[in-house]
Amino acid sequence: MKSLVKNEPVIVLADVDLSHIDFYQQVLSENGYWLRSVATPDKLNTILEQHPVNILVLSYDFPFNGGEVIQKEIKNIRLLPTCKNTRIIVTSNRFSEEEKRTAYQAGAADYLVYPIGPDELFLKMGTQLIAGSRKGVMGALSRSFNVLSQVNMQLYPLLATSASCAQILLQTSLSNKQAIYVDSLHRSLKRAGVLSDNLRDFEELSTDFLTLENTPFDLDQLLESLREYILGEAERREVELLFDVPMDVPRSLIGDPDRLRRVLLNFISEALIVGGGCPIILSIEATKLTEGSVSLEFSVHEKLSADSQPYYHLDELAERASMAMSEVDESLNLLISCCLIEAMGGSIYSDMPDEDSGIRFNIELQVSSVSSEKSFAVPVDLRKLRVLVVDDNPSSISVHTTIIESLGFECHSANSVDSAFKAIEDSVLDLEGEPYDLILLDWHMPGKKGFHLLEKLNSDMSPKDTPLVIVISAFDKNKIESEKGPGKIDGYLHKPISASVMFDTIMEVMGQNLPKTHQRIINAQLQQTGVTVNGGGKRILVVDDMPINQRIANEILISNDFQVEIAQSGREAVVKVCPAPELYDAILMDLEMPDMNGLEATRIIRETADGDTLPIFAVTAHTMEKDRQRCEAAGMNDHVAKPIDADSLLQKLAVHLGLAVTSVDKSSSAIEPTDEEYEYVDIDEGIKRVMGNETLYFKLLSDFVHQARTLESAVYQHIEEGQNVVASEHAHTIAGSAGNLSVTALRKSAKHLQIALSTPEENHEGPLSQFKRDMDNAIKEIGQILLKHSSQHVSETQATSSDNPSGSAKSTSPSNALDVRMMALKAQILSQDMMAIESYYQLLVDFCDIAPQIKPIGDKLIELDYTQANKELDDFLASNGMTTDLVKEKGIPNANQS
Repeated sequence: MKSLVKNEPVIVLADVDLSHIDFYQQVLSENGYWLRSVATPDKLNTILEQHPVNILVLSYDFPFNGGEVIQKEIKNIRLLPTCKNTRIIVTSNRFSEEEKRTAYQAGAADYLVYPIGPDELFLKMGTQLIAGSRKGVMGALSRSFNVLSQVNMQLYPLLATSASCAQILLQTSLSNKQAIYVDSLHRSLKRAGVLSDNLRDFEELSTDFLTLENTPFDLDQLLESLREYILGEAERREVELLFDVPMDVPRSLIGDPDRLRRVLLNFISEALIVGGGCPIILSIEATKLTEGSVSLEFSVHEKLSADSQPYYHLDELAERASMAMSEVDESLNLLISCCLIEAMGGSIYSDMPDEDSGIRFNIELQVSSVSSEKSFAVPVDLRKLRVLVVDDNPSSISVHTTIIESLGFECHSANSVDSAFKAIEDSVLDLEGEPYDLILLDWHMPGKKGFHLLEKLNSDMSPKDTPLVIVISAFDKNKIESEKGPGKIDGYLHKPISASVMFDTIMEVMGQNLPKTHQRIINAQLQQTGVTVNGGGKRILVVDDMPINQRIANEILISNDFQVEIAQSGREAVVKVCPAPELYDAILMDLEMPDMNGLEATRIIRETADGDTLPIFAVTAHTMEKDRQRCEAAGMNDHVAKPIDADSLLQKLAVHLGLAVTSVDKSSSAIEPTDEEYEYVDIDEGIKRVMGNETLYFKLLSDFVHQARTLESAVYQHIEEGQNVVASEHAHTIAGSAGNLSVTALRKSAKHLQIALSTPEENHEGPLSQFKRDMDNAIKEIGQILLKHSSQHVSETQATSSDNPSGSAKSTSPSNALDVRMMALKAQILSQDMMAIESYYQLLVDFCDIAPQIKPIGDKLIELDYTQANKELDDFLASNGMTTDLVKEKGIPNANQS
């Protein structure tokens, strides 16, 4: 064995296996390498800190201090000044795909598995040493490719001429088969041109003559040209490509667009090879933006959705990039891309966040001072339109939803043709919903394809109810047209889609169809007029089992000079109407009631009163077409949706009763808008629903808390007992009452739960969890609203009392009056009487000076936590000298007695 050479190259072997150490000594030392072997982490750190190391051979199972994982140790080693350019080779006694992935993601240059042949080891060491010196690599490469570069100089103009001729030929009259051949030829020539450009840059890099351009360019145009280059390869491999470029990323930049495009093209081309057909996403994010520059992070990866499933398909991309910098025969395209990124001042990262796979790099570019930024502003008449994205790929949905919502549209999604059609149908048939204005339809999905949805829309929906459709596909437009059959397509988007192209296409499609979508939005936004009706004393029977719904209908009708009578159930309505139907001019009939529902009651009433003399209106949250048909078959004349819209109800009553309708200007309404916006409750809208009666609204809101909590308990109980249909009826009642009071978010979640419970094959766990969250949050918010309202009312009462001393008798009531009221409240709390909250509110008004002290009691009463409310009341009584003995004297039962 030759003696060790005490100079470079220096190789350090970190391994505890003596057989490995002997093997390396025999192969490497005899060939002139200086090998240092270490078996402990302390000795390894000492060696690495003292000597510049060319190659570190590191066992995957090396015992690091504290049991640290190899990824962290490699990163720590990289921080040492002597190891900045060290090539790290990870070795293992067994092959593991996970170990290999971990090694490359941590920054290793190679991964070897024992046993290793002497020839293989010597070759690997030589290759890594060459790669460790950039000048050595480039010199070797330039000599290896000297002849090829000479050929490239002569080949480049021929490729450019051929590509131009093919492009001109495409514009001439060709048969379909000829067009396909020429298109394939054109794309191949363009790709050959890219390879030629790579070779030319390769030569310039190896001779240090590379000069970067510094010209203005548009990022969206660069992406469009990139799409043209990679489209053919993606279609051939049936790979879905996505561009994820948020609107806040600057588009007007200064740099070298041609070389940046080739870097992206090379990475995506390699991803197409190693990805095995997985979707590939190009993401661009602005990480640091100053007045004159922006740092852009580019990622070629496969995961964008929020699911926790790890993705590994593109791990090899990072491995190949790392290998390209160390082995000249791995990938010239990746080597050129890595060198160009470094020449542009960027950095390459092989690790991906959130269990994703792929490669990322960052480059700092100048922002053009003469901005050519395109405006993505949506005209006011097109904002708030509803868009449905139909796609089976979660990442694709995420990309497209982000773009759509950034444009100011409301966006929903569906992952299949069947779920999409149901969503579209529901949006049209549900009187409470808003129809979709635009569908972004992925053409190629597993199972039913895009053309199946077009066929359903064409056969099952009227033209006026059919939304606009923009097809998204990697296929050619002519191929889609040949497959689509019946059904209209309004626009096309070819994957991958940039934000700019999507914006242009949507604006073009919407602009061509403005009369259809425009008028509904404008009317909804600018409607400032309402109606009133002179009821002339006509008698209306309101049939509903819920007091809140009764009082809202009562307020609307009485405010318009109708007489109102209430029936608590369908059976009571039959008893009232059938003996003398002429006593009533109309009936408002709820459908869902215990004992006898509205449909059954209507059938019985129709035996004695026809529809011409006694109109019956169905009042329900069930507003689908099938429900209308059931109501019509039972003998009902019309349909009024919950939550009740006063204008709609009055107009329908006017039509059937022959009454005059008067328009009123809502803009001059005396209702003052609230200063504070709430997440769950729209106070202004709720007050409008009760014809501006603010006192009534807050009273109903208080009643709703108790009603909703009771029904909520019933929902949970029936679900536990397996009675999902009964539970869905309770959820339906909550949704109706919440809608009438404009508790919007709770209404939606209650309705979703109702639908899930009434559909046997549907999983109700998700809707149930959302319902629980919304119920708790809505009740808390209502409590805040009621307390704030009560405080304002108290302040007004105090102000009135100060102006009118004679009216202050209540605030100066003797203490025994407060004692009596407190004992009554105590009794209500102990018996869990829901009217306790009303007693509390009245105490706030009558004894406003103690409002801050009894607020904790009210907080717990709002949450229906009677145990804690009782404790807070006892604390108040004790602090004011009212003991439990006094409670007993007043005859109030204790908690055990109750």
